[in-house]
Amino acid sequence: MYGKSYESKFDGSLVGAGFNVFAVWDYMTTKARNGYVEVNPEVLAFILGGKNQDPAEVVEALEFLQRPDPKSRSKLEDGRRIVKEGEYQYRLVNWEHYNRIRTEEERREYNREMQRQWRERQRAKRKSKPLPGEVVEVAKYGAGEASACDVEVESFHA
Repeated sequence: MYGKSYESKFDGSLVGAGFNVFAVWDYMTTKARNGYVEVNPEVLAFILGGKNQDPAEVVEALEFLQRPDPKSRSKLEDGRRIVKEGEYQYRLVNWEHYNRIRTEEERREYNREMQRQWRERQRAKRKSKPLPGEVVEVAKYGAGEASACDVEVESFHA
């Protein structure tokens, strides 16, 4: 699976947080399912840095991401990025918001499809309703009677 990464994190309140915070955050956003992710600091330390990576650095990054951030663009959970909900279980606070954001290509395809459906509905509306007086004129024409349209056309040519 993959997680979306947005450039706004590089010019927001995470700036200057350090490599470990960005590495842990990217790991979490990539591995999250429905906004939840399991992170064992010892395992993640090995994944990110091999046998020489200190798990305490992962713990520090997790603690940083759990802190309130008054400068955060999001005010949910006081600007926290994650909330610990179990021994290794974390909830990504803004996961739902960012999950709804589409890529540019997905957005364009969605808009094309919506526009196509709208045009179909408009065509159906135009085809289904006769113009005012049209039913009466068609009935007269079918009965062989002169219609108001014929009279108008004859007086125009006269």
